[in-house]
Amino acid sequence: MRPLRTTPILLALLTAAAGAATVTPGPAAPRPIRPESVSAFNLGNWMPVVEHLPTLRALNAAGLRWPGGNIGDEQNRTPQALQTLKSNWTMLGQPALMIQTRVFSRPGGNQGGAEARNTPQDAADLVRLARDLGLKVTYWEIGNEPDLYATNRGDPSWTPERYCGVARAQRAAILGVDPQARIAGPAVSNPGPFLDAVIQTCGDAFDLITWHLYPSNGDGTPAQALASIERARSTLARVEALWADPVTNPHAQGRPLAQGVTEYAQSWRSDRSTHLSDAVGGLWAAGAALRLSEGGAVFNAYFSLMATGNHGLIDDAGFPRFGYAAFRELAHYRGLTLDLRSDDPAVWVHGAQPIGGTQLTVFALNTADTPTPLTVRLPGYAVIGAKTITDADVNADRPPRPLDVRGPVTLPPLSFTRLVLKASLLPAPEQP
Repeated sequence: MRPLRTTPILLALLTAAAGAATVTPGPAAPRPIRPESVSAFNLGNWMPVVEHLPTLRALNAAGLRWPGGNIGDEQNRTPQALQTLKSNWTMLGQPALMIQTRVFSRPGGNQGGAEARNTPQDAADLVRLARDLGLKVTYWEIGNEPDLYATNRGDPSWTPERYCGVARAQRAAILGVDPQARIAGPAVSNPGPFLDAVIQTCGDAFDLITWHLYPSNGDGTPAQALASIERARSTLARVEALWADPVTNPHAQGRPLAQGVTEYAQSWRSDRSTHLSDAVGGLWAAGAALRLSEGGAVFNAYFSLMATGNHGLIDDAGFPRFGYAAFRELAHYRGLTLDLRSDDPAVWVHGAQPIGGTQLTVFALNTADTPTPLTVRLPGYAVIGAKTITDADVNADRPPRPLDVRGPVTLPPLSFTRLVLKASLLPAPEQP
């Protein structure tokens, strides 16, 4: 039997049958990338930062939020706690820093019966303490997830109106110490009626409107989990509409809106690995970071940096997860954005160009469970290299592996690939 001869036409048909993606430029102009919009993380004093410094420094963290999660409403900001923060912040390069003030308290205050330090005067003292330690604080965030105080924490007195009273009082106390301080909030668990009411009641109390994004509890299918990525952009647009309307934002009309997503992950369940510590969770997290950054959110902190159950880019034993590998590649997302389009909805593409540089970086996230050939058609540029990561690579402790760039680049299933393009002297291929 004669061997099958693969003609160009047959090869094209086989490629099309297997599924393929093509990347082309979109119409939007490049914009500066804020590093803290894509490479920021929640930090807690329970995290053994010093034990994993080379691994963590590879993330090139541009922003930190402390203390991560609802522990901020369980523990006081003591001098010892701030000193630990300073040590970790310094080791990580002193990136932009957001510190939560304490708002909620249980009867009896803290574990052991210590009094809760959550008054406006306590917020002012916190600013003084941070200043005396040499901490450079970009934002002071008033509390954490106040929309859950009435339900998950069993205190129905916490209405949006009560929270707004606390936010205004703490803001005034903070500005009394540092008139240049910037105030963030309300850091709700997910946007909804509580956030709407806060914007309507005291939107003018904040320089940065913050919210969290947790689309699920990990119960859905991989397809459902990945589809929820659209909530990143749609929620930004929803808050923009609220802010622009004098009915829903009567107190801050004329003030520019700045948004920050100070916790995000596909699932909020730290006790479940599904769609968190796996490839689906890592792809979703990286995709959300890129969408939030491109959508204009200025400070977006993934939850969490490390050692937080199934949350954490590095697990409790110190082993990196898929999400870590993806965010390590996103350390290259700097400079100017590139508006890129993929004709395959399962392949998410984003791009960046260093300011004044001649190379482009394209990030291709293949959310399909099959290999996908990828062709990049950016006039004047040619792909000169590509490296990819999969869950299997991460679990085997392998570094990103190179892909063949002679022709379409085959993206492995559920993979994160970084492609590098260089200005080409060859004429761009004709569009079909």
